[in-house]
Amino acid sequence: MMNKIILLMSLYTVSNWCKAQVSIAPTGILLDQQGQGAVYIGNTGNQIQEVRIQFLFGYLGQDSLGEIQMVYGDTLREKSHGLGNSIKAYPSAFTLQPQSQQMVRLILKERNFQEEGLYFSRIKISSQAAVSEAGSIDTATVGTKVAFRFEQFLPVFFQVGQPKPVLQVAPQSLQSDYRRGALRFDYQCNSNSPYLGLLRYRLVSGLEPSSPGTVSGSLPNQDKNTAWKEMEIALYFKGNRRCLLDWPDTLVSGKHCLELEFHRGRSDFPALGVGKAPDYSGKVHFELP
Repeated sequence: MMNKIILLMSLYTVSNWCKAQVSIAPTGILLDQQGQGAVYIGNTGNQIQEVRIQFLFGYLGQDSLGEIQMVYGDTLREKSHGLGNSIKAYPSAFTLQPQSQQMVRLILKERNFQEEGLYFSRIKISSQAAVSEAGSIDTATVGTKVAFRFEQFLPVFFQVGQPKPVLQVAPQSLQSDYRRGALRFDYQCNSNSPYLGLLRYRLVSGLEPSSPGTVSGSLPNQDKNTAWKEMEIALYFKGNRRCLLDWPDTLVSGKHCLELEFHRGRSDFPALGVGKAPDYSGKVHFELP
């Protein structure tokens, strides 16, 4: 007798032949001052989808090489920075017909936070194609059925007061070839909020820093005021981060100067405000053989 096998798989990245059938908007949520928000979940496929919503505390960290990785299970920081069990979703479980959409309301039941800050959690949205009941399966034609479960995560924030994120940055190293540079820097957020902002960078004209017994030399002309490039960045607590920076095609061997700026504020969270001046600016000198 043929058996029906249901395989549940948690996928963070999927190949082209197996794509999530649930779309989510927006990709991050800032609750209003009443502790309310909404997320829209759509079924873009041709199968009925079963959706479940849960919450867990987690944030972006990095491994020993500075690469981004998610941190879960930090119970100490969850008590001081998390939204706790008071964040709820309505509905939290439902089915979606093909080409349909469901609005999910998010409500923070309790808002008894003692300090100003940006508190957060993560929404876990699980989805899989609805499994047919045993009596409706034609066993003569179907022997094995595989159901993939997709898990997608997005951050949810709630702001108390008007906290001003304080960021300390100390560039540590810059390894480079002719296409891109790998910048590593230490950082620390000295407020009760993660730092959500932009890292802006460009190659600029300038002088090589002097040291005893040496003379500063001019930088190559092709580095004069190249266009600013930027990337979104999210920094939590403290750590050492590695970022890849793309160089212009004209970069050649010699001495170069990288100018960095960190700016508070992002387009996906406009209510958090945008800093008028950079929270950090500095320069890093490097040389290509």
